[in-house]
Amino acid sequence: MTAREPRTGPDVVEGLTRDPDPEVRAALARHPNPPARRLTELLVDPELAHAVAANPALDQRTADRLVRTHDHSPW
Repeated sequence: MTAREPRTGPDVVEGLTRDPDPEVRAALARHPNPPARRLTELLVDPELAHAVAANPALDQRTADRLVRTHDHSPW
């Protein structure tokens, strides 16, 4: 599956994060090499925020910001 393939290109990953199927979007939110900007954008999607926050590819500063603002939207 494309969502689990680390060699999937960033353009494909980004496109699939916009798929109408929430399961596809969630799988891509966990992709090991997502475009950093898109990963941050996905944090505001309630269906994807948990998967994005758990993604090791999430920028450390963004992850730290999530920890500090866990009760409020940092965006």
